[in-house]
Amino acid sequence: MSGNYIEPDCEKFIHESKQVEEAYSEACEWISSFGVPYEKTRFGSYEKDLQEFLNGGGAEDAKESVSIFLNAHKEANELVRIMNVFRSFDTEAILEPIKKMTSGQRFRNATTKDQSRDFAFELGMASRFIKAGYNVDLRGISDLVVDINGTKLYVECKRMKSFKQLAKRVKAANEQIKTRLNSDNSSKSRGMIALNVTDIVLEGNTPLVFSKLEDYQQTSARTLKGFVLKNKATLANKRVKKCLGVMTEFTTQGIIYAPEAEDMSFANIREGNIYQYPLTATELTFVNTFWEKLGNQDI
Repeated sequence: MSGNYIEPDCEKFIHESKQVEEAYSEACEWISSFGVPYEKTRFGSYEKDLQEFLNGGGAEDAKESVSIFLNAHKEANELVRIMNVFRSFDTEAILEPIKKMTSGQRFRNATTKDQSRDFAFELGMASRFIKAGYNVDLRGISDLVVDINGTKLYVECKRMKSFKQLAKRVKAANEQIKTRLNSDNSSKSRGMIALNVTDIVLEGNTPLVFSKLEDYQQTSARTLKGFVLKNKATLANKRVKKCLGVMTEFTTQGIIYAPEAEDMSFANIREGNIYQYPLTATELTFVNTFWEKLGNQDI
């Protein structure tokens, strides 16, 4: 690990706004191919929000206008990422998760119950493993069942909406993994918890402003690392044998406010970190075969 925390070969994936807009339109049509008219879902609202902002329209209040755009931008990136991975899948395998993902409110945390984003997180986490080269079963008894070189990894995904629920949700995930592993005939199978902590690490949808993308990357990485270190005891709540640890993930939106107008840009970072439970030498070797492959991925 480099002294600056961010690996020196960490890539920057740069996309023109027109590219993102076109990819998002394609993703919306992809949703429609499942028999779900995207115009009537929250994704139809995001399409309008993106177009209005890029065309100089939208809300009159500048802060509100930027907030609406960033919300749409975050959701658009997530949908494009999911489409890029799953459009080659058999329709039957992902039909139900896609249908569930399209429901829900336009803005995050508009309601205490938002299963659409819970399913979106599961699909997004599955995309990490698929891009890393592993087979994922979305129809198993666990949220995700990943085949890693012949070893099953049961992944329980939890999207955190409240910090006070963190210990409870980690405990529940550990109990679920224990149940999965107890019903598995292989002694090699393992479990892992995945938490989306976007809504409890940074409140609201206020963009982070930096003069350089590198500074934004460093801050994002350190923020999530700090959260993990501060909450180690909670992340280990009721830890069960053969559960490897907790993968944490959060997404932020940033504005690169450069001296020259042509260098200014919007940025989106999906950061990942893992808190490893005490592992055997064999388990540590297993984790090291896949963990690094889950990061440094484009949309």
